[in-house]
Amino acid sequence: MLALFDAYDDATKELMRSLATAGVAVTPVIIQYDGELPDGALCPFVTYTGIARTGRPLFFNEVPIPPWCEIRQGRESYGEIRHDGGVVGRINYEPNSFRQVESVDWLLPDGTVGHTDHYDRYGTRYATTHYSGGTAYQTVYQGPGEWAIEIDHVSRLVTMRSQSALFAFETLTDFVSHFIDDQQLSDDRILINSLSHPLFVARRRAAEPNTILFWQEPLRGEPPGNMAAELEEPRSLTGIVFCDERVQRKVAAQYPETPVRLSYLSHLGQFADKHGYDPQRVFTLTNTDQIPALAELLEAFPDVTFSVAALTLMSEKLHELGSRHANLTLVPRITQGGIREELDKASVYLDINAGAHVLDVVKAAYYLGLVVLALAPHAKAPDHSRVLETPDELKAQLAAAVSAPEGRAAALDELHTQRGPVSTVEDYRRVFD
Repeated sequence: MLALFDAYDDATKELMRSLATAGVAVTPVIIQYDGELPDGALCPFVTYTGIARTGRPLFFNEVPIPPWCEIRQGRESYGEIRHDGGVVGRINYEPNSFRQVESVDWLLPDGTVGHTDHYDRYGTRYATTHYSGGTAYQTVYQGPGEWAIEIDHVSRLVTMRSQSALFAFETLTDFVSHFIDDQQLSDDRILINSLSHPLFVARRRAAEPNTILFWQEPLRGEPPGNMAAELEEPRSLTGIVFCDERVQRKVAAQYPETPVRLSYLSHLGQFADKHGYDPQRVFTLTNTDQIPALAELLEAFPDVTFSVAALTLMSEKLHELGSRHANLTLVPRITQGGIREELDKASVYLDINAGAHVLDVVKAAYYLGLVVLALAPHAKAPDHSRVLETPDELKAQLAAAVSAPEGRAAALDELHTQRGPVSTVEDYRRVFD
């Protein structure tokens, strides 16, 4: 089965992990390349340009810069490239990383972006986007391979150039369809998890419906237009798999006569067999001293140890809080090994800091068997946590989780089944085989 994914994002990673766990064989094709590609997956931009996927991420002070320039890192969430006291470049970092380079914006004298160099997880510059008046008009992908690929963001034209040949495609859909033919990939059955380019490619190629959509997004209102059109008169879809049973029931009620098969599957979580932890220890990893409700929790749970860690030094605000509460343990400049030790020791992970998600720690806590509680609106990974609206609700859930083994077991079950029952390998095989 051909699996067409728009990007190698969190949703795609979770779906690929579930398919592998269930033993469902697919040929994954990632359409967009944003710097990461798993082993065994194909991407037209990587295949044609020969982008090498070896090495390690580029650290901020390793960015190639012109002579007489210097790199500085201040309090901002980005680095700066300076020349003669002025800023000529801005270094943007990978989400959930510590100063690993995602891209570098090179600035014009008026302060607008002239072009952006994109770096992958292996430290290689793989593409450059050019701007005019602050608007991107072209991205060029290039590597050691035969082809360079240009995307015109105005006309949507995709061009492949080599020293001896040129191919032009009117859209990205045409380009991907050419890639499937060029690589001789079988597309008699297709799996997608997006209603954008993967669906457009499936529609272009299928003589009759042969595609399953695995829907991983929330559905707050009516189904999106492309989904509604397929539900009413399928052009590509034979089935839609929802990873939230509540959404599956809602759509089934709205479209009782649809010929598209509607089913539910949870992601197949590979949960750790957690043991040796402290049932009254909670952990939070933060990049800010803005941690709403922490002081209240310290007062309300004097017998619970709250471990708060950061990759950097901590502010006086947190140190002052620690001096007043014996049940607060502060761990500044923690290493990745130290984070794993904290996750192993803790029973509960609290996602309550007002900053960004650090190193995907919430998802790590979820799969390592911690009870993950989050406080709205700061939840970094709501699909992997119980999101509470108020500090009082958070206190009640935390009290239940640390009170006794039975309370913790019930909290874990509620966490793992909040979107529906836990699916099995057999469930996956029934849907995909």
